[in-house]
Order: sequence, then C-alpha cells, then structure tokens
Amino acid sequence: MAQVEFEVNGRAYRVFCEDGQESRLRELAAFVDAKLKQVTGGGKSGSEAQMLILTAIVMADEMQDVMAGRGLAPLSTINEAEVAAAVDNVALRIEEVAARLERA
Repeated sequence: MAQVEFEVNGRAYRVFCEDGQESRLRELAAFVDAKLKQVTGGGKSGSEAQMLILTAIVMADEMQDVMAGRGLAPLSTINEAEVAAAVDNVALRIEEVAARLERA
C-alpha cells in the first residue's frame, strides 16, 4: 500500500492508496484544491470546514449536470439500499486489505 502526501488549502495531508494510484490521487487532490480556490475566491471566506463543504456541494452540482447530460440518473434517485450494499462491500474489501497488511 502506497502513502501519498498532498496539500489542499495550504494544509498537508497524508493518505494511503493502492500501489500505482499515487499520481491519480495527487491529481484529484490538486483538482479539489483548485476548485476550492475557485469557489472561495482564493481567500479565507469562512472556516476550513465551511469552505470544503461549499466546494463539495459545487462539485456535486457539477457532477449532477454531467450525469444528466449523459442520461444518467441524478444522485437523488439512487437507491439507498444499493448504496448501502456498495458501501458494505467496500468496507469488507478494506478490512481484507488491512488483514493482509497485518500478516505481512
């Protein structure tokens, strides 16, 4: 498992990801950082949490527009049971990876 360091809003973060995904994670972090600066005007327009939430909402709105343009269902129509099952599946996979790391 790889470890990646990046900055968002001037704050350093360190996260783990699958090997080979490091550059993609850095690209995504840079995108979020650029979007945050665009949304907030590059300044401190509130608490960090408020700025990150506002940025996430703007990104979700943009994603909805893209999904609608491709004929995909809006987020509000997604079946909660399916989402819960998918989250459970991801959690199980994370636990499996953690168990393998503990044995290594």
